[in-house]
Amino acid sequence: MTNTLPPAPAWTIPSILEQSVQLARDNFTAFITVTLVFSAAALVADVLSLGLLAGLVHMATGAATTICLTWGTLKALGGQPPEWEPMLRQVQGPRFWMVLLLGVILYLVIGLSAILVIPPFILLPLWSVAIPAMMVEKGDIGAAFARSVDLTRDRRLRILGVFVVAALAVALGGWIVVALFGFGPIGSLALAIYGAVASTVIHPLPGILYTHLLAEKHGAMPEQVAAALD
Repeated sequence: MTNTLPPAPAWTIPSILEQSVQLARDNFTAFITVTLVFSAAALVADVLSLGLLAGLVHMATGAATTICLTWGTLKALGGQPPEWEPMLRQVQGPRFWMVLLLGVILYLVIGLSAILVIPPFILLPLWSVAIPAMMVEKGDIGAAFARSVDLTRDRRLRILGVFVVAALAVALGGWIVVALFGFGPIGSLALAIYGAVASTVIHPLPGILYTHLLAEKHGAMPEQVAAALD
């Protein structure tokens, strides 16, 4: 009988997380600057007590952070360490609003799935690389979803493991911050700073996974992926 099982991926859950931490460390100034800019916009929405609109602002700023850090991640993986200014300039790109809409749809649907029928642990790995796929391959929203479904096939359990371990690590860090500083003004500030730092590790994950999956499926090199963003 012919063995039809796919080959084992060249990456592991620890190796992806280690790569993300290293990228965040090597590009910390650029990544944290971008993260803080969008975090400040979300904070303004909270201060203004915008209600449901504040939730939409949080989703939009989260998606924008992912887009800019994904661009920076792909450039860094291709040997071109990014600065914060060109990363932020991605919001002026001709396709930014389409990619932003994709990101908001992703966040909204995955968030709603937590209280509806489809568990988020099914959708998260399924659509985990839709944003970098759209940025690099320049398709529409439907094509980005389809591309992510195709690239993640036979890898979804491992991809889920990446996000679960990352989420647990971030939650543990947040618990430690609260235990040290409490829930007062100082604790809230410490938690906000911690969240921004943690974001520099979490947001690059889709770009890292996309690069590895593209290499497995098509033999694409990181330099080629980075060049496709120009």
